[in-house]
Amino acid sequence: MAQPLPRVCMEPFAVLSDVHGNLNALEAVLAPLEDIDRIFVLGDLVGIGPQPSEVLDLVMGDGRFQCVMGNHDHNTVHGTELGPTEIVPRRPHHDWVRSQLSGDQVGFLRDLPMAISMETPLGRAVMMHRHPLDCGSRVPYFPSPTDEVLDGFYSDVEGDALFFGHTHSYLMLRGTSGRLYVNPGAVGAENGGRASFVVVTGDLEVERVQVPYDIGSVRNMISDIRLPYHEFILSNFFHS
Repeated sequence: MAQPLPRVCMEPFAVLSDVHGNLNALEAVLAPLEDIDRIFVLGDLVGIGPQPSEVLDLVMGDGRFQCVMGNHDHNTVHGTELGPTEIVPRRPHHDWVRSQLSGDQVGFLRDLPMAISMETPLGRAVMMHRHPLDCGSRVPYFPSPTDEVLDGFYSDVEGDALFFGHTHSYLMLRGTSGRLYVNPGAVGAENGGRASFVVVTGDLEVERVQVPYDIGSVRNMISDIRLPYHEFILSNFFHS
């Protein structure tokens, strides 16, 4: 169930997704957001990247952040019940991620809502990882999402603008219903060393922003600590 926010959002806000334990990328994104008071993160704070605890330290210590649960966040806390597990047996990886976290950090991930809804001057905006009812298993990856596909998949979600992540691919389009769909792209993985996010004004004008970060140092950290499935991770998520 979506967690409601009581006040209408009038000031610009930022929307990020898929940080994936990449502190370098998150810090690069925050540099141009000093004047932004609200930052939404659409899930997958942890998983894949080498610094899950450091990412959560930053997010939990900055009152501007409001986050929803992603499939990697869920799997770190609960195991691999959600998310596609046929490609890589992910439990050892998520067990490693959890081993890096404090009790407070695990509790923070456990308590994340599936979605956040917010009133804007042009209607309701909904923030989620991929769907308000399930952050992983029932959510397909859309290779070429069309307005008809998205209208159909989100037909049971009430909202005038839907923000989601999960695929690591930037998207902005308006469906046949007139609803706005936005995927800000990934901050921390599958981005060739350019973290992607969006800044949204109170009237739902959306601007995509990309900032570079040192992907080489992230690759080195992954290799040095020998993350479970690090070879797969390097070749699939941190290629330049």
